[in-house]
Amino acid sequence: MQTAGTDPRADKDVEETKAEEDNTCGPGDDATNDEEKQVDHREQTALGSANTVSAVGEKNGIRLLDVGSKSVLGCLYLHANEDRYVVESNERFHLFAVIDGHAGSKTADFLVGELFKTSLDELDSRFCALIAPKRNESGACLLAILLYVDPSTNIPQKIVLNVGDCRAIVREAPDKRVEQAPTSSDAKTVALSEDHCVHNAKEKALALRRGAAIWDGRIAGILQPFRAFGNIHLKGPDRKNWVIATPEIHQSELLIGRSIFVIATDGVWGTMNNERAMKIAVEELGANGSAQSSANAIADAASRQTNDDVTVIVVSV
Repeated sequence: MQTAGTDPRADKDVEETKAEEDNTCGPGDDATNDEEKQVDHREQTALGSANTVSAVGEKNGIRLLDVGSKSVLGCLYLHANEDRYVVESNERFHLFAVIDGHAGSKTADFLVGELFKTSLDELDSRFCALIAPKRNESGACLLAILLYVDPSTNIPQKIVLNVGDCRAIVREAPDKRVEQAPTSSDAKTVALSEDHCVHNAKEKALALRRGAAIWDGRIAGILQPFRAFGNIHLKGPDRKNWVIATPEIHQSELLIGRSIFVIATDGVWGTMNNERAMKIAVEELGANGSAQSSANAIADAASRQTNDDVTVIVVSV
């Protein structure tokens, strides 16, 4: 199953860009075609088409208890929602990704259609080469989680790939006892990614080592995330490698039956900390048993405190 959150008012020229590249998406590869549904002028949820098989269940050795997602258009700028998200399950893995576009949605739309067809660094190079003649300055951050069973050990795994300032957190029960559900008070919330921005001292040092100019907490006083796809104007000859798209990758064992994930764009994390976001998710799961109500509650709470676009995915495993 694949569900991709998009906005029907997105930049039309993304299709022109993809048409210019040989051997890109084949029939059925574009996740943005028919699996979108605009709920109203501000919000979108990953509902999928009527004939889509639900991601909840077991297709690859990992049973998903529930999945919910929501995206809300911000009010700060007069443009369509630039966030995107992907929820996909197949025989090999479950994939959940949030994509935070900026300066337009072209980069985000490209990522939705081409995600994991090649390495992320190569994907960025391809996009920048395609977009260079158009002088498009759009960019996007990405946070993706892959859940799968390692065939060599038969142990469930989670891989987190992060480029930018989206974030993923998880709440895990400490042991396998039945009473230790991930909603219990003994479960711990931990961050699965680090924000690539000025507040991350290690990331700032790496950017300065690349020769980046930083003022007002931004690359060239423009871009808040220090890693992003696109943003070709910050990757050209005069600013080579000021911004990179190299993902930070973390892998660890997946605790099945004991894990709740919250994956969100920085529109959420600019309004609440990890503990508050997970508290909302846990309370909604406990009251309604629904990951969708959890995603709704987090997105609604964040959108009341920010003008940025807000996108969140909640997964119970």
